[in-house]
Amino acid sequence: MLNEQGLSEEQVLSRLNSLLENDATYRSGHPVASMSTIPHSIGSEVFYKTMEKNAGRLHTFKGSAQVECEVIAMIGELLNLENPVGSTTSGGTESNILAMLCARESNKKIQEPEIIAPRTVHSSVDKAAWLLGIKLVKTPIDKEFKAKPKAIQKKINENTIGIFTTAGTTYLGQIDPIDKIGKIAQDNRLHLHVDAAFGGFVIPFLRDLGISHHQFAFEVEGVTSVSSDPHKMGLAPIPAGSLIFRSKKFLKKITKKIPYLQGASATQSTILGTRPAGAILATWAVMKRLGKEGYRQMVLQCIENTQIALNRLEDNPLLKPAIKPVMNIIGIKSNELPLEYIVENMEKRGWRMATSPKPHTMRLVLMPHVTVGALNAFFNDLDQVSTTIPAD
Repeated sequence: MLNEQGLSEEQVLSRLNSLLENDATYRSGHPVASMSTIPHSIGSEVFYKTMEKNAGRLHTFKGSAQVECEVIAMIGELLNLENPVGSTTSGGTESNILAMLCARESNKKIQEPEIIAPRTVHSSVDKAAWLLGIKLVKTPIDKEFKAKPKAIQKKINENTIGIFTTAGTTYLGQIDPIDKIGKIAQDNRLHLHVDAAFGGFVIPFLRDLGISHHQFAFEVEGVTSVSSDPHKMGLAPIPAGSLIFRSKKFLKKITKKIPYLQGASATQSTILGTRPAGAILATWAVMKRLGKEGYRQMVLQCIENTQIALNRLEDNPLLKPAIKPVMNIIGIKSNELPLEYIVENMEKRGWRMATSPKPHTMRLVLMPHVTVGALNAFFNDLDQVSTTIPAD
């Protein structure tokens, strides 16, 4: 596979372009279940120009270190924390692993630590528990697919070190009752982490727009940490995540000294050592370029498109939403045909689909790249597929 002699630039690019023809593109509007989208143009430009910068070497790239601090400050403000501390990460998975690590390191005396989370928690929480040797105790959810605070309360024991909740579940975009769970965490002196990888760049603007109001972040006293991904609704290039802690004492629990590095580089609070500063700089550029009003208008457009999708669903008697959408995510249930049949045939028509297990639905995520035109084309095909009885 590795040539003895290098190919010409033209040969390399020609071969690569041929291989990438198999990729779906966001610009086509066909990835309708993706939680990522086309990065804002200024983010792509900054990322391209700064890709040699290494955020694991903050002593060398001092300007980039300052930019990261400003990114944490801006995200912290969205999450209702006046003096945020934390780090940028590669995304929600790394953030959730680090949040669980913090809970474990804060409770070293407990030999068999347990984390409690509702069944709708993201799969990265399972991965975090697996990697860190922690028992993950999952609790029932209510008919709206939100966590049940009383069920969480019942599972607390002497080995419990923390609770994980979600603000914008992968399956339905649902928001757990974090205010009530925060009181439970506070009363039991437990870490409470909120996975707002998707919702962190949506929920604050829903409040601004007067669409809905949810207490989900640091306005809830019991919340210890919140993760949020700029590379989702923040319009930053991949990889761009963040983990914000209420106070510095929690950040210290996941901080390690690196003996061969100097200055700011000598302490790291991430899983990755070498990591792209370009993603951090791009996040900063996009957030500065859009401002709150830019994000507000983007979220509004996504919510308006969500309503268009709901209107199209109402016109099809064989399909229905699992719940009234909380944000720009719809879980679609089929009254007649198996979802697998519908998904398979939609995939044949070029749509990039996904299903969710809790509840069993097709997931439709109304990201900025899913335009009204793409949405109508999608439902035109979905109406045909969902109302066509298979021959066998």
